Amino acid sequence: MIQVGDYVLATKYRDGDPKDHWVVGFFSGVLPKATGNRYMVADADGKEFRGNGFRRIQKISAQRGKWLLDHAYEIGNGSRSLWWWVRASMK
Repeated sequence: MIQVGDYVLATKYRDGDPKDHWVVGFFSGVLPKATGNRYMVADADGKEFRGNGFRRIQKISAQRGKWLLDHAYEIGNGSRSLWWWVRASMK
């Protein structure tokens, strides 16, 4: 179960399309919506990345978060889901 303060990958939509907004940050709470809960994610200073929240999050390690950010250009220019990348080898 994800708890406030956990380090997470968050995507705007459930499919994790790399062309849509995605972030690596800290889970900060849930925003209830009629269409389903949205997950709030903040940076290290507590500033929310997206006022309307994200539809999908997953807890990740600091090493995985750094790896995703280091490969953001490659990820953003590809067609694989962020959820594929979160399981990809870091070698």
